Amino acid sequence: MEERDLLLLESAITAIEEAAAAVGREIERDRLGASSLARLSTVEAELRRSRLAIEEIVQEERR
Repeated sequence: MEERDLLLLESAITAIEEAAAAVGREIERDRLGASSLARLSTVEAELRRSRLAIEEIVQEERR
């Protein structure tokens, strides 16, 4: 994998971190109904799993 591709993946990691943080802040505000909060919690978990998967790919490629 080229360095440019790795930089794009690292940029995606940053974007995912920012999105997960925004979702987490919305959950903490607790202004939504239980159903919406549950869906947002699922979204937050999926974002974090995606970030971890991309981080693993980047680490493997840098070896």
